[in-house]
Amino acid sequence: MDLKNFTDKIFIGSVNIMKTDEWKWPNRWGRDRKKEFLTDLLNYAKENEFWEQAAVIRDVTTEIEKETGPVSSNTEE
Repeated sequence: MDLKNFTDKIFIGSVNIMKTDEWKWPNRWGRDRKKEFLTDLLNYAKENEFWEQAAVIRDVTTEIEKETGPVSSNTEE
């Protein structure tokens, strides 16, 4: 299997699990770490045209914003 395809498969599966109750944030991650993680994920999704995963990431971002305030000013680009 091509490394890019393998990486993309892991990325897609990892983001898709965020739609379920099985996925939880690491206990030690604060708001800033979550912000960095979501921003990096969204950038990768947009760069690689993973639009369904970008939508999942935006949904998670919205949940975090409800809990802690705005996460990022550019998640809708």
